[in-house]
Amino acid sequence: MTLTIAKASGEPLSLGRNAMCLCTDRRMLFPALFVAEGVLSHAGPARDAFDIVIVAEPSEVDDAARRWMEARGILWCDDIDTARLRGLVDFHPRLSVATLVKLVLPEHFAARYHKILYLDADLSIHGDVTALFRLDTGPFALAAVPSGRRWPAWMTSEEAHFAEHARSLGMTPPYRFINTGVILFDVAKWNRDGLGARALDYIRRNPDLCYLPDEHGLNAVLDGQQAELSSIWNMTPRVWREPGLRALVEPAIIHYAGADKPWKKYGFGKRLLHDRPAYRLYETFLRDSPWPDWLATQWTLKDLRMNLFWEAKILSRRLRRKASAPPSRRQLRQDHDATRRYFDGRTFTDVEQGIVVRTDGQFRLRQ
Repeated sequence: MTLTIAKASGEPLSLGRNAMCLCTDRRMLFPALFVAEGVLSHAGPARDAFDIVIVAEPSEVDDAARRWMEARGILWCDDIDTARLRGLVDFHPRLSVATLVKLVLPEHFAARYHKILYLDADLSIHGDVTALFRLDTGPFALAAVPSGRRWPAWMTSEEAHFAEHARSLGMTPPYRFINTGVILFDVAKWNRDGLGARALDYIRRNPDLCYLPDEHGLNAVLDGQQAELSSIWNMTPRVWREPGLRALVEPAIIHYAGADKPWKKYGFGKRLLHDRPAYRLYETFLRDSPWPDWLATQWTLKDLRMNLFWEAKILSRRLRRKASAPPSRRQLRQDHDATRRYFDGRTFTDVEQGIVVRTDGQFRLRQ
């Protein structure tokens, strides 16, 4: 799913505007609309300075969704040629061609936009993300949030696997990996470096290494050559749920990567009794929409059973004191201290340029 600010068919656009883009298929359409609504509700007076574009093939968007977008000034782009993307994600049952569309957005919109902010659909919006359009990426073609830089002490095997995979992608240490769920593209610089074609070529030649095709292909060709953003733009719910870590970051975007999707009430890998603020946001969003019953279709009794099985598995690990058990309170405190030291020692482009400030030890968007 991609949220992009781009051109809708037949709409005249002038070079100089910025765009926010979401790329989607039918399965992820409503999450994309949810993210777009979140962007609009937090944009304030900047609303007229950018376009929001849902990028999807004609068959993926029905009449009700088109009317909903039109009423909110959201554009729909259906003219991106995806022929060269087909076959690159066939091996992954969860992914569609929409996963790779982000890699061709700057090329497609080169004559229309200076900057494009790409957003995944599994996000919730909590601040004015248009502030990112003020960012100067310097010599780099894009800006994104670092990923995999610091691992909790109880995840040593995952850290080792990450490092080995980064090496296999041809990256050089220290591995300056980024998450591709939120990307600010400088259109001219991206096209100057031919990054879209290079990433797609890497994926085509190395399908066994690119089990997350867009992310692995892009990181392989970038090898750390990007501007780095603070975590407020791509915060994980695991971190945000910990009170000790909330004091460090006030997120503008929370990213529900993995199995823990905010629109699913139950499922394997979700905690049964966790607070679900994003799920409640979905309830509010859908209540007065043309799709008030959509949330109820996103889980079945099988999902509830899998959720209960997951909770039983966690309890069993704790009782047997297995290494794979959830961390203890002492471990969490140690991890919070390590995270604080990580933030103290990092340099982020958005902080350097004053878009994000640190007040009382907490990173937050400048008001």
